[in-house]
Amino acid sequence: MVFAYQGFTHESGRRCFLFNSVEVNVPAMAFTIEVDLRLFVQFKIPVQDGPSFCLQLLTKASADGSSHLDKFRRYQVVGEDFHPMVVEREKKEAEKTLKWREQKRVRTAAMMQSAHEKQELVAKNAV
Repeated sequence: MVFAYQGFTHESGRRCFLFNSVEVNVPAMAFTIEVDLRLFVQFKIPVQDGPSFCLQLLTKASADGSSHLDKFRRYQVVGEDFHPMVVEREKKEAEKTLKWREQKRVRTAAMMQSAHEKQELVAKNAV
């Protein structure tokens, strides 16, 4: 099943993201996912990522079966729903840190080798 983003409404610190299901020869179903904006702040998720976050929820529920998808016809997001996104972000940050450390180690080794070669050259020229 595919989902089409229809926009959002906003009232009292809550944003409702609206989606329709798109499937051949099947009437469209409406899905409304409501998110308290404080959750975006709490989990350091940009509000602009709201539609893609909700789409991930719908896609996973659809893959898990229609009984899981039915609860998203009108759903209120809870903090637990952000867990997969936070874990993925932490994983990427850890990979980035490891890559940075490795690059720093390689640069340091190259600089030390270069300094050593310069010292040898100076020593040869001094003789």
